[in-house]
Amino acid sequence: MSLTLRKLLQNPSLHLKVVVGGGDSQDALDRSLDREFEWLHATDLIDPTPFLGPAEVILTLGWQFPVVEGADSSIPEVRVAPERLDRIYHDYAALVAAHGLIGIGFGSDVVHRGIPHQLATACRRHGLILFEVPYEISFMDLLQEAARVLQRDQTERYTRSLRAQKAIATAATRRDGLTATLRETARQLGCGVALYDPLGRAVTVVEAPEGPRAESSDLAPFVLEGLESRQRFRSVQVTPEVEAVLQMLGETDDPSGMLVLTLSRGFDDLSRNVLTSVLALVSVSLEQNQALAGLHRTLREALLQLLLSGNVDVTRHIVESVWGPLPQPPLVALIGIPQHFDTVRLMPALESLHLSGEIPLFFAQYRSDVAILAPAADADRLLALLQPFGLVLGRSQAEHWDALPLSLEEAKKAAEFGLRRGTPQVTAFPDIWREGIADLIDTSDAALIAGRMFGPLIEHDRAQGSELLRTLRVWLEAHGRQLPAARELGVHRHTLLNRLEQIAALTGSDLDDFEVRAELTLALRYLH
Repeated sequence: MSLTLRKLLQNPSLHLKVVVGGGDSQDALDRSLDREFEWLHATDLIDPTPFLGPAEVILTLGWQFPVVEGADSSIPEVRVAPERLDRIYHDYAALVAAHGLIGIGFGSDVVHRGIPHQLATACRRHGLILFEVPYEISFMDLLQEAARVLQRDQTERYTRSLRAQKAIATAATRRDGLTATLRETARQLGCGVALYDPLGRAVTVVEAPEGPRAESSDLAPFVLEGLESRQRFRSVQVTPEVEAVLQMLGETDDPSGMLVLTLSRGFDDLSRNVLTSVLALVSVSLEQNQALAGLHRTLREALLQLLLSGNVDVTRHIVESVWGPLPQPPLVALIGIPQHFDTVRLMPALESLHLSGEIPLFFAQYRSDVAILAPAADADRLLALLQPFGLVLGRSQAEHWDALPLSLEEAKKAAEFGLRRGTPQVTAFPDIWREGIADLIDTSDAALIAGRMFGPLIEHDRAQGSELLRTLRVWLEAHGRQLPAARELGVHRHTLLNRLEQIAALTGSDLDDFEVRAELTLALRYLH
């Protein structure tokens, strides 16, 4: 919709005159004149609403109303009681207003002399615009002007769209193409623009040039929800004044981020056309950035291997040439296990953290996890910055470069220990000593081996209704002493001996061997 009465009134050749402005104040008149409507319909039906949509304007000569004062002597007049006449016009105005029509254009001096004052009163009562179409102007003249207004508006929109897209495309060719594209988008559309990474963290935020704004903290929950639900496009009401349009970037199963536009008014066709161009440009920029990030990721892995092999000087030279200073010992060595994302998707976020320059750090993919090195003095600050990343962290310390390989292995063991235990905070390697060496064993592997080792006992107990597995557990807990174990089981000592012989035969184990008993004790710990 782009027709307004103001646009029609701007043509002086039509000689249109507003009789009732849809309100009592100048502001009400302005709002009425600028209210958009779809089309004008010429009709003299007493009830035209079945043939009309809402937000339209009626053109009428008034044949549906009693003619009490004809335009000339050839038109027969009727006598109608004033109360009855008022009711006819009131009912008509109420009917079309309830349907959502904008107003009425009345052709004066064709059927009725001038405009019936009862119609003006009814339109004023029901908030309708009433304008006069003079005798010398036909309804066809008005319809042709409306068509020209629509054509001019469409041409103007196309021109504005092309101009905006050209400006945004030009911005994309700058050195800071992605940021420049987002800034130009905000300027052309008059909205706020924000780019979020796959973790839901704001990478670039450009505030709306004017009008109501939404804070990044208000948008973050909607962005995270959209990324988790894999919704490609959605519109949400962030505040009563601001609507946000969220567009996922990349593939739905592997998003590269989220583009968010915050608007204080509706999204028109121009904005949609421009948004399509912006999405294409941003996607290309992100693909280029991801290709570069992939090279950086590979380079970081290679540099970490150089550090682990003792080539510190070469590594330092390359790191300082590309990213900045390499942190120096004593170092805190962290291994992070992602809980919600794979390591590849974490790298851009860590890159932005590195570029912030708050802490000198080096990071790289370490097997399937991420290794992070930083000065030991900055460990607490680094852990606070890493908290939003959703990592299970293991921590160790390297006093010198030669100790780095062992420190990373210790940090990895600590992270795996924290993951098994569900520890939300960072786990330092010395902390797991207190739990014993057994907790360093991979739980899933140990459970698999324990299930295979005790499978024959479990099957025998299930088939025969025996208690061989419980017997073994109680006997081992009694340190191989027969009397306490028999007493605990409530059986005779000879019964216990018979069961132990069955256990040895089914498992192929020498129960007299201390190492065998130690292995069985440890395996029982991880069974189930």
